[in-house]
Amino acid sequence: MKKILTFFLSLTCAASLLAQTADDAIGLTQTYREGTARTMAMGGAFTALGGDLGAIGINPSSSGVLNASQFTFTPSLVTSRSTADYLGNSQSARSTGLNVSNFGVALNFDTGRYNGLVGYSFSFVFNKTANFRSSMQAAGTTASSSMLSAIAAGLDGYDWHSIDMETVSDPFSSSTAPWPGILAWNNYVLAPLSILGGQYANVNDAYVASTENYDAASDQLQIGGPLNQRFNRKTYGGNQEFAFNFGANLSDFLYLGANLNLYTLRQTTEEYYEEKAQNPAQFDDGFVSMDNSYWLQTRGSGINLKLGVIVTPIAGLRLGATFTTPTWYDLTDEWDYTMNTAFNNGNSYTLYSPTGQWDYTLTTPLSWSLGAAYTFWDRGLISVDYESTNYARTRLGSATRRSAYDDYSAENELIRSSFQRAGILRLGAEVRVTDGLSLRGGFQDYAPAAKGGTHRQAYSAGVGFNISPMFSVDLAWTRLGKQSDSFQLYDDYSSAVTVPTGVNTHSLDKAVCTLTLRF
Repeated sequence: MKKILTFFLSLTCAASLLAQTADDAIGLTQTYREGTARTMAMGGAFTALGGDLGAIGINPSSSGVLNASQFTFTPSLVTSRSTADYLGNSQSARSTGLNVSNFGVALNFDTGRYNGLVGYSFSFVFNKTANFRSSMQAAGTTASSSMLSAIAAGLDGYDWHSIDMETVSDPFSSSTAPWPGILAWNNYVLAPLSILGGQYANVNDAYVASTENYDAASDQLQIGGPLNQRFNRKTYGGNQEFAFNFGANLSDFLYLGANLNLYTLRQTTEEYYEEKAQNPAQFDDGFVSMDNSYWLQTRGSGINLKLGVIVTPIAGLRLGATFTTPTWYDLTDEWDYTMNTAFNNGNSYTLYSPTGQWDYTLTTPLSWSLGAAYTFWDRGLISVDYESTNYARTRLGSATRRSAYDDYSAENELIRSSFQRAGILRLGAEVRVTDGLSLRGGFQDYAPAAKGGTHRQAYSAGVGFNISPMFSVDLAWTRLGKQSDSFQLYDDYSSAVTVPTGVNTHSLDKAVCTLTLRF
């Protein structure tokens, strides 16, 4: 288990609050690079190999190894799977979609020399560096806590007059109150706590939820009865890298390369939560159900510079290294909520929030990688890479002052204290069975970015068909192995209440095909 994720209320998007958290920032920073079928089949261990358009994003000097101009196109089929264990129930979810993992063109020029500048190339390559596709379902029954109770607790300190739509025309913009709380109040599932009397008689600016009953004998609040809880979450989108590359071959010994990388990022999250009374008669307020839908989209662009080198000190051996500057992103979050409520007197209500927006910057850490590869009699090769990134140096910042992080001081301090330097180990192998058939395999180990986290592995395999000197087809399959995360569907809201915690185990499979045309 890596961490506890809290849905909905952990992203309480009042206009004056920050939409992104430390975990969100690291999630956008981490890469699970795709590319051509050959690079993916060999686990991306191409820092020292080069010679493939999918590898240009890994090491820019890969284009210097090319000996012909070429074009590649790589469609992919991506499937995410998850199993969530929550309140004694297990729910499985699956999401499948078509993507493009890579396309690109390289123009190679031979100078005709045997020493000095032997050749050079200009390339444009698209590679997907992160795929956000995931899905999750959870369901269970509890009489110990509720999301509405958590929403009520989240409104502590806010005067109800400031969030009431009959009093204030637009509390979403005029108040800093959490938006789910504004919706719940105006959907009649919250009331002032003071109306209960007893120990609560003089408690101001606090709230009671329709899922809670007041027991006069004990002078305490408690959940009225069993609640059936149901949750769905779907995430999709990705981070795309557009590399403008130059590579050079010096004396067939030293290969140099540089990328100007542009990024487009889009991540969309859709969440749905419902809690429904098994027996509405047990609830003093006649509560039947509440459901809450939440939509969040993060989009933006980024830029960085990547430099790479490959050297061949002896026959068969290649050594490689890269350096990547920080990536500077300008990002925008947009979000909205919808809430529906129902009571056993037949009344039901629906309210929509406006669409919120927040602009900010994200600066990812610099990274470096080292690699070595060795070929055997032109029939096989093995390759190993190591990439290192210090995630504690990730920074969220103001959209208006890139050099200042004042608005995100708490989040950035949490990043510094909770995250660490982490590496990616990549291994790859290829065997050329015949001149037209190659078999490949790969392995990747991702060290955890979060302190106390667990490693995650990826496995891959593939086959290549060299149909002619001008055309080849490569196939690959890769699996990003299972990872388990603890989750809560809403925040802890009372020391006397235990909010249920579940475990979601998820994995991601990709099947890709690359068509390569050389000219």
